[in-house]
Amino acid sequence: MLRSIVLVAAVLCVVQATIIIKPKPQPVEPFSNCNLYLRAYTWALEDCICRVFQNDCLLKEENTRREKAGKTPLVIVSEKLCRSFIPKKCLIGLPVVAKFPKPAPCGCNGKPGSLVNQKFKSLCALHKYSAENSKPYISYTLGIY
Repeated sequence: MLRSIVLVAAVLCVVQATIIIKPKPQPVEPFSNCNLYLRAYTWALEDCICRVFQNDCLLKEENTRREKAGKTPLVIVSEKLCRSFIPKKCLIGLPVVAKFPKPAPCGCNGKPGSLVNQKFKSLCALHKYSAENSKPYISYTLGIY
């Protein structure tokens, strides 16, 4: 009986410690050397899926990340060709939250605005929305946030 009480007390201490000691939060803003708000859309194929980038600099950064990860490079194509590679349907996947650049209130190209989070049912749904609406995303995270 005493052993059970000690075990329950230990479990409660661990639970309380977990609640009190929270993990370090991840940075909110994505790191980039490029101007996130410069609108000069560039269209590319990423593993045969259409992807629109905010500008050429961001596309080059993504290509560098892919190269370091051992993935195939992005293929720059025209908007018309890219649109033929937009997924027709999306299967069930993990939900994602994407960051979209919102222009400055003045509407000036290149001036800092803000980043808007938007939730999607899957990465495929994000790619589909982004390409169909010509709305490039800056980054995404898996899971519900």
